[in-house]
Amino acid sequence: MQNIVPVNDQLSRRDLFEAFRQQLAKDFEQSNFEANFVQDLEPDYSYIREKIVHELQRSEKRADADLLRLLYRIDISEFQLKRYLNENRNQNHLNTIAELIIKRVLQKVVTRHFYKNK
Repeated sequence: MQNIVPVNDQLSRRDLFEAFRQQLAKDFEQSNFEANFVQDLEPDYSYIREKIVHELQRSEKRADADLLRLLYRIDISEFQLKRYLNENRNQNHLNTIAELIIKRVLQKVVTRHFYKNK
């Protein structure tokens, strides 16, 4: 989780970043989360994480089931979540969740892009 350089490299590619934004918006919308923030994202890891944390904070007052639905939609397992939360105990839990979201959505996009070009 500490090594964000490859993530920033991936986000700097225009085609991957646009696909990342589309996938992130789709995942948030289909999990009953607000997704308007996605259209204003810039290809900067820290900025994206900050925006996702803000959206997660806004929705924290809602049921935990909504967050679980989002994580399930993005394909982050309960085991992964527990492991990353344990590894990053000194960090705000929403920061850790946002990191997982960014990395998993980007992983889906890069994998799709790789197989599309084969």
